[in-house]
Amino acid sequence: MEIYNTEEQQVEAIKRFFREHGLSMVAGIVIGLGGLYGFRFYQAKQLEAQQAQSAAYAVLVDKAAAEGADKKAWLVDAQKFIADHKDSNYSHLAALMAAKEAVVLKDYAAAELQLSAVVASSKVPEVVAVAQLRLARVQAEQAKYKEALATLGATMPAAFAAQQNELKGDVLLKSGDETAALSAYKAAQAVTEVGKNPLLDVKLNELAHVAG
Repeated sequence: MEIYNTEEQQVEAIKRFFREHGLSMVAGIVIGLGGLYGFRFYQAKQLEAQQAQSAAYAVLVDKAAAEGADKKAWLVDAQKFIADHKDSNYSHLAALMAAKEAVVLKDYAAAELQLSAVVASSKVPEVVAVAQLRLARVQAEQAKYKEALATLGATMPAAFAAQQNELKGDVLLKSGDETAALSAYKAAQAVTEVGKNPLLDVKLNELAHVAG
């Protein structure tokens, strides 16, 4: 706004400013306030949705843990939960549980579908890594060694390096490649604290003849 010498000029300038810009300013204020309240309303709705998801997930967990639970019926409930809360963190956790229960029932194809969906849709690297490791095990159980190795070839957080390499060794050993399996086990050993994984030491000892 211009600088005026007298109060009268200032008053007239203010009047003119509001005549020219008043409507757009008011509209902006209304929109701004609406956006603020809208955002708060959105936040409240998001919180309500998360609380509802959390409660529903807790019920699902309790049902799975109940003594004598009908696993097949539970899997139906789990699938409904996953569909109702598609791509949410809780849906991914439910899918991991569903895959585990499917493995108990030896339905490896169903487990593979659940885990593949988590790998494809989760944005949490640690959740993706857990799903990848479990997916590779399920694929190996079905003798899908090439697919399992491809799954294990994906980038994972450094904290999963030992598990990733050890499982890679397991898959390679199952596929008949002892030399590559030994190499993978050694890679796992390199990032494992001494004495923390006795089973890995056993696996290395069993392949000692390969090194010779």
